[in-house]
Amino acid sequence: MKHRETLKLVIVENSASEADIHATTLRNAGFPIQYDLAEDLNSLTKRLEAASPDLVLCGESDSLPDPAAVIKLLNQQSCTAPVIAITHDADAKTIISARQAGAMACAPYEPPQGLQLAFAGCKETVDLRHKMELLENALQEVESRSHNLMENSRDAIAYIHEGMHIHANHSYLSMFGLGNVDEIGGMPVLNMIEPGNHKSFKEFLRNYTNGNSDTDQLEIRGMGPDGNSFNAAMEFSHSSIDGENCIQVIIRAAESAELEKKLDILSRQDILTGLANRQDFIRTVNHAISKGFEKDQTQAVTYILIDNFKKICEDIGMSGGDTLVRHTAELIENLCGENASIARFGDCAFTVLHRNSNEETTHELAEQLRKAIHDEMTEIDGRAVTMTASIGICVVNEHSNSAENVLSRADLACEVARSSGGNKIHVHSIAVDEQMDTGHEPEWDQVIRKTIDDERFYLVYQPVVSLNGNTQVCYEALLRVVDEQNQVILPGQFIAIAEKTGMIDEIDRWVFKTAVKELAELHARDENATFFIKTSGNSLAKKEFSLWVFNTLKDHGLKSEHIIFEVPESVAVSDLKSTMLFIESMKKIGCRVCVEHFGRHGQLQLIKHLKVDMVKIDGSLISNLAEKKEHQEKVREIVKLARKTGRQSIAEHVDSPSDLALLWQYEIDFIQGNFVQEPSKELGYNFEEELA
Repeated sequence: MKHRETLKLVIVENSASEADIHATTLRNAGFPIQYDLAEDLNSLTKRLEAASPDLVLCGESDSLPDPAAVIKLLNQQSCTAPVIAITHDADAKTIISARQAGAMACAPYEPPQGLQLAFAGCKETVDLRHKMELLENALQEVESRSHNLMENSRDAIAYIHEGMHIHANHSYLSMFGLGNVDEIGGMPVLNMIEPGNHKSFKEFLRNYTNGNSDTDQLEIRGMGPDGNSFNAAMEFSHSSIDGENCIQVIIRAAESAELEKKLDILSRQDILTGLANRQDFIRTVNHAISKGFEKDQTQAVTYILIDNFKKICEDIGMSGGDTLVRHTAELIENLCGENASIARFGDCAFTVLHRNSNEETTHELAEQLRKAIHDEMTEIDGRAVTMTASIGICVVNEHSNSAENVLSRADLACEVARSSGGNKIHVHSIAVDEQMDTGHEPEWDQVIRKTIDDERFYLVYQPVVSLNGNTQVCYEALLRVVDEQNQVILPGQFIAIAEKTGMIDEIDRWVFKTAVKELAELHARDENATFFIKTSGNSLAKKEFSLWVFNTLKDHGLKSEHIIFEVPESVAVSDLKSTMLFIESMKKIGCRVCVEHFGRHGQLQLIKHLKVDMVKIDGSLISNLAEKKEHQEKVREIVKLARKTGRQSIAEHVDSPSDLALLWQYEIDFIQGNFVQEPSKELGYNFEEELA
């Protein structure tokens, strides 16, 4: 049974011990509650004056007020909390009497299931009331915010009905030389239009009102207070004010409209290169996907990453790095031509959406790009600088349901190219995409079974680096899967299928055994390393898994303290009981546990219920953090909460120095991401000389 946040109760009983019995009964049923005790009407009055409860439980005895008296007091205090009457003799007469008095439910003292069922029914009403309150508050907040935005807007805004003004903001009044809003009520909007444009305006307004207009914008001549006319851009939208349907009109002087267009263009551009920025490119790809896939019209996304950009910047400085980025942007633009959308997607990453381009032609162009970047020499402060780039390609097809979906595949393909030595091209395999869309689980079984039997897996490792001066060697072990054509495929897709077929346990154990073997070899070379290792919901739900982990570590002569298991937040949310048992079993054998992708579901209080050692903040909150104000506050909140509850915090997907600077300010404990080092088969990161 799924319950909302903690409910606040007032329990009317003779003593705290009797109230505790009711509270325990409800908590045993999974209801998170807090309660205050009221032993008579006077103490109940004080409780109600202090805070309004969600529910009131009213016990039965000679010294207690009856339900009718309790409900009367609630009404006097304007408290709408439902009342559950608890009685020793829950016969029909008692139940009818309690309901007539106004109680929502009546429950017996014994058995406890009676109170649990009555509470569950009342809780649904409480939840609905809470939702209604939230919706009403949200509506009031939106209306208030909208009103404030309108009143303070520099744009001239008015509301009209049947050609007459209902309301207007200060900018609108000033534009037409009016002192206050009372002067405009009932005034025809035609008074603000040059007489020569009256006919065209009335025709437009008539068509727009009747839904016959194919545009919501009108270029027209407005009439100023001095009798002089001016060019005005008018925008129309259907709206309501004080419950009355009307039309909202926004009037901008032509100069203002032109300025807004320029600002809109700037908001979509990368300042350094003049290319589209990350957000605009995502919008472009989503738009391309939403248009569907017509016959013979294919598209593809290319992800281009400058190899070893961090090392290059160390040699030529950040300003030199900016010059290199601008030069690379120009090179890509010249080669891709006009039939492509190009963006600077990260510090040293570029993305291209190729239209009317299949995998073969996209690969040919990517090879031209790779060769051109490799052959190019840029002079920076008198120094000759050369570079290479890794390129990943993902075809946009019927399996592509979002820009994030396409870009993650192109990014992975680029990572495969880079981890293979760089200066290479890799194309994302769509074999698993197609397999997932077949709908035939037996075929999935065969794909997973053959991949496991052929051991077409390998691990890559990414350093997890301390920002507190701790030089401890830490890596996360990441799974990579290869298809029969020796193409790397997304582990996320593969694992999703494996979970459906029930074969994820074998993969979890392969990852753990392989990582432990590598870790043992590091320790044999006196490298005191620690590995973060992912585990699925299937494995953590199995009681024997912890014993198998313990024996595997013992066989390799490793201490369990060097293993940190990662449990996804989604698993903890969907199966809290199994997660808590897994954490407890891991701690018994000495392993640590980290909850990963934390913050994705917004349930930050979850950390208080999980006895984990670390919290890894979800990459969607960290990526491009410097440009997302709404994410900054959430990340700060998570870091503070982690510190307050004694957990260490980790930020994943740290891909830029600007994001790192913010995380340093937030006093996060560890970082992980491509800015530190991309995942690699090699474990050669220098924790003493690099960021640590």
